[in-house]
Amino acid sequence: MRALVAVVLAAALLGGCRDLLARTLETPALDRSHLVRTFDEEFAQPPAFWSPEHPEGRWKTNYFFGVQDAAAPDGWQSRTIAVNGEQEFYAPPEGALNPFAWHAGELAIVARPNPAPADPRTHGLPYVSGLMTTERSFSQRYGYFEARVALPQGKGVWPAFWLLPVPQMVDGWAQSTGQQEVDVFETIGEPQTLYMTDFSDDGGAKVVDDVGRTVYTQSDLTQFHNYGVLVTPTDLVWYFDDHEVRRRPNRDFHRPAYMLLNLAIGGNWPGAPDGATAMPARMRIAWVRAWRLAGAP
Repeated sequence: MRALVAVVLAAALLGGCRDLLARTLETPALDRSHLVRTFDEEFAQPPAFWSPEHPEGRWKTNYFFGVQDAAAPDGWQSRTIAVNGEQEFYAPPEGALNPFAWHAGELAIVARPNPAPADPRTHGLPYVSGLMTTERSFSQRYGYFEARVALPQGKGVWPAFWLLPVPQMVDGWAQSTGQQEVDVFETIGEPQTLYMTDFSDDGGAKVVDDVGRTVYTQSDLTQFHNYGVLVTPTDLVWYFDDHEVRRRPNRDFHRPAYMLLNLAIGGNWPGAPDGATAMPARMRIAWVRAWRLAGAP
């Protein structure tokens, strides 16, 4: 069945007009005939988390930047994004702060009020949540990246699925290779509203291309849906339940990229949770997959 999705185009960025042009697109289903599967996580078994002691693990639970040891005094810096004003500590999967809940065929990232606010590892952040990335296990230059996810709603919840260029190691420290980023989706707890954005690098400055990034759908986002992005040498194409909803030129997203899924809480954009925000909040993930383009290395 074809999916009808209303896409809001930000005309203000094109001509200085503040009005938004909304249009409904009916698009054909994604053609997978030119795609070759390269990554598949079905969560049939408990996820294998990466750590220095378990380098074979698939999923890393903190960002590449900053101190990597969660027990170190500054270890919290790689487990939130302070510049965004975020209020969560991305806890490791071991111990009482574990933010991951698994059962066969599904993994949930669970955000809740910090049960140990005096624990110095959490830096007094008011919420505990989870981040999972393939930084150490999988990356790919071009192809299709997709996850099937059911989202929480409510003020202050900020789930996302996104791509970043693989960092390079310099003197034992991971360093950014550019400011490029592709957000397969983000939400800030609003019903039926998604944000699909890309960023490029301009001399070390991060430049947003948010033309048409806001996607309104009549679907219930608390139920499972497929979220994907196709990265080619010339284009970035976003899909919702296998139907195209946004297309932009690929300005400079040409390095091998890895996948991230996280549930942020609070921040300058979504604001803090309020009394109506259900806690614990759950971002439920049925699977994560990737394909390369047929004929590509």
